[in-house]
Amino acid sequence: MIIQELVLRNFRNYEETVLTPHEGVNLFFGMNGSGKTNLLEAIHYCALGKSHRITGDQSTVRIGESFAVCGVTVFSGGVRREITVRLVPNEENKKVILLDQKQIRRFSDMMGCLQCVIFSPEDLGLIREGPSMRRRYLDMMISQVNRGYFIALQQYRSGLEQRNALLKNLRANPRESAGLLEVFEQAMASPAAVIVEARKKAIQLLSGLAAETYSGISGRDTEEFQAIYHSAFRESENVKEDFIRLQQENREEDLRLGVTSAGPHRDDLNLSLNRKSMKTFASQGQIRTAALSLKLAQMKVLRQMSGEAPVLLLDDVMSELDKDRRMRLVREISDYQTFITCTDETDLELEGNKRTYRVSAPFGKAVLEETNRGEETEKLVLTEPDFS
Repeated sequence: MIIQELVLRNFRNYEETVLTPHEGVNLFFGMNGSGKTNLLEAIHYCALGKSHRITGDQSTVRIGESFAVCGVTVFSGGVRREITVRLVPNEENKKVILLDQKQIRRFSDMMGCLQCVIFSPEDLGLIREGPSMRRRYLDMMISQVNRGYFIALQQYRSGLEQRNALLKNLRANPRESAGLLEVFEQAMASPAAVIVEARKKAIQLLSGLAAETYSGISGRDTEEFQAIYHSAFRESENVKEDFIRLQQENREEDLRLGVTSAGPHRDDLNLSLNRKSMKTFASQGQIRTAALSLKLAQMKVLRQMSGEAPVLLLDDVMSELDKDRRMRLVREISDYQTFITCTDETDLELEGNKRTYRVSAPFGKAVLEETNRGEETEKLVLTEPDFS
C-alpha cells in the first residue's frame, strides 16, 4: 500500500500543498510548531476519518478560512483510489468524505482503503495509562482490516449507551419496569461476540510479533515482553450466550451503580516484562521500547491479515531513541512506506531510499522544501479503474 500523492488545502497552517512522497522513507524536519505533525494528521484523517490527536475538527481549518481539505491517492492491490476529507465546521454536515470522488454514507465504507499505523510520544500512554487507551489501540487496528468489526463496535456502543441510560433511569425511578434491559442485552450480544472473537484472533497474532519486535529493538534477550488479552470472555466458546448470562447475573449490581459493569468495553491488554506489570515496574526506556514495539507489531498484524503493507507514521520519536535502537528501527521499517517527523535531519541515518523535506512556517504559513529526493522508483502506468 503506497500513498502516491498527498494534497492539503487550508489544512492547519498549510494553504495549498501537493506532495508526491517517496515509496520508502519520507523525512520531515524542522522546528517545533512548523507543521510537520500536520502532514501525518492529514494522512490519519484519510485512513480513519478522524485526527489522532484531537476529538473535534474545528481547529484543523486554517485561520481565516471556512473549510479545510486533505486527500490522498493510494495504490493498493493493483488499484489506485482517491480519498478526500472535507471539513466545514460551521455547516450542519461538518465532515464530508469522498471515496473515488463519490461521497460515502458510513465511516465503515472507508475502512481499509488506506491502512496506517501512527506512533507519537502520546502513545507512551499505551503502557502508562488505563485500559481505554489499549482498547482504542485494538479497535483502530482491527477496524482497518475488518469492517464488520467496526460496524459491531458502533452497534455495541449504541446499545451500551442506551442500557446505561436506562439503568440510571431505573435507579432514580425504581417502580418502572426493568424489562427493557433484556431487550438491550439481546441486541448487544451479537456485536459483543463479533468484537471479542476478532480481538482474540488479532491478539493471538500480535502477542508473538510484539515480543519478537521488542527483543529486536532493545537488543536484550533477557527481557521477555508479553501482551495478553484480558477479558471476561477470553476462554468463552459461546460469547453471545455468556454475554447475556453475565448481564443477568450482574443486573442487580448494575442497577445499583447505574452502569454496565461487564462486557467488551471492560477488556484490556495486559502488558508485562519478565512477568511483571510494565505500568508499575518498567523504566522509561523500557516503556518507550514497548510502546514502539506494539505499534510495529500492529503494522505486521495488518500486513498479515490484509496482505497489504500499511503506511507507517512516526511523529517525533527518533529523539527518544539511542543510536542502536534507531538503527534497529530502520531495519524494521525498511519494507514499508514511512513518514517521519523530527527536528534534526541527522536523526535518521539512512542512505538512498528516502526523501527529506525541510518544514518551516514563515509568517505562520507552512512551507515544504525538498532537500534530498532520494532514489527514483519505477513509475506505475495504469489504466483508469472503473468504479461504476
